[in-house]
Amino acid sequence: MVKNLILTGNPGVGKTTLIREVVLSLKDRVGGFFTQELKEEGKRIGFLLRTFQGTEGILAQKGLVSSVKFNKYGIDLKVLEGIGLQALKDALQNRKIVVIDEIGSMEVLSEPFRQMVLECFMSPQPVLATIRLGAQPFTDSVKKMSQTKVLALTRKNYGPVKQEVKEWLNGASSKC
Repeated sequence: MVKNLILTGNPGVGKTTLIREVVLSLKDRVGGFFTQELKEEGKRIGFLLRTFQGTEGILAQKGLVSSVKFNKYGIDLKVLEGIGLQALKDALQNRKIVVIDEIGSMEVLSEPFRQMVLECFMSPQPVLATIRLGAQPFTDSVKKMSQTKVLALTRKNYGPVKQEVKEWLNGASSKC
């Protein structure tokens, strides 16, 4: 069995939706976090970071005053490096599977986050992660790590990829 599984795909293809659907029944065994879009009047205004244990914070938002920016978003690295990193540390210590949604352009601006991602991928625990499609030095290196498989998600292959992720999760949670 492959230890680490990465979902990749274009923005809006359903990576986060798939993650939430497949881990819902395994909440007692998974740790880590997922991101959700914040919308106002149907338009995306930012991103919320939420752990599987229910802690959350605004990771990025239009108009957020921050020294760290990505495109039109101000990024709150305290949310990522506080809530996000703590969720990953907790997952490594107390859960069977680590979930990281997502390892993206905003998140890799944090050196502590990048180090924690590498720690998770090199740990004994299986890791389920998402990475947006597109080349970037750090995420490309993560995709190439040993015992790591990358699945490209599209709207057309959503069902088969979801089934493959479920089978991987069942195998991963039973072997730990």
